[in-house]
Order: sequence, then C-alpha cells, then structure tokens
Amino acid sequence: MKILICFLLVMGSLSNTILSQTLVEPNQNFEWETISFLFPEPVVVKFESTVQKKLTVYPAKRDGFFMVIRILPWSEPITDKNLWGGSVFQKGISPKQFQKTITNQTFQIYQADQVRNQNALRNQVWIRMDEKPYLWIWLQWKTDRKDLTDFFESNLFLSL
Repeated sequence: MKILICFLLVMGSLSNTILSQTLVEPNQNFEWETISFLFPEPVVVKFESTVQKKLTVYPAKRDGFFMVIRILPWSEPITDKNLWGGSVFQKGISPKQFQKTITNQTFQIYQADQVRNQNALRNQVWIRMDEKPYLWIWLQWKTDRKDLTDFFESNLFLSL
C-alpha cells in the first residue's frame, strides 16, 4: 500500500504544472525564453511550465490589460493562420489582419475590438512562425486607456 501511495505521489508531482510568479517594474527589461519584454506599469508575471510553455502578465496595481504568451510546440506550424482570429475573438468588432516586421522578425497580427462587461476592449493576437521558437501573444486592453493603446500599437512591449 505504501508503495502505491508513493508511486501516485511521484506521478502526480511529475504531471502537475510548475507555476511561479514575479513582480516586474515598469520599463524593466524582462527576458523569457530568449525573448525580451517591457511593460508600461508594474506587472505580475506568472510562468507556467508544462509541455507547452506559457507566460501570463497582469497589472499589479490597476486594471487595464493582460497578456498571454505561449511558445508553440509544433515542429511544423499550422498553415491556415486564419484559424487564430476565430480562436480568440468572440463577436469581434471591425476585425483586421496585418503584418509587422520588427528587427527582421515578422508577426501576423489579428485585431478586433470587443465589448465585455460594459468595457470596450482592444484585442490583438501576434503570431510569429518564421523563426523558432514559434510565438503566440494575446494582448487585451481597455480602449479608454490611451497610454496602453500607444504602448502596444507602437510595439514598445517587444524589445527584440
């Protein structure tokens, strides 16, 4: 019986997600998986390390935005990139799709506005599949925060 319990504990600890979090100050260069990020205000960054690596970013002091960054685990990326827009946006207003090149790295960007809980929100999904690691970045912020709109739409969060 003791052996079975020990076995179950070991298997449970191996399959659990490893979580950690840290506080990052504004304009502090934050590196994760060879990618550098900057944030406009103090944020809490949560790491999730499983088969799929994930980083979640929340403001530390006030509402306004959040980010989810994932390393995509595929050896061959999905060719139909239009599936990404539908996977995130629910009833998106004025959906757009465009490309941005930042220091020789090309991102496919999907953007749509949404209204949730009486908040006007801007959503963007950034996908980089021309260089490993393949990236998926989901940004969401309140559109009444012009400082965040300027920050995210000017690519200031990526310090590649």
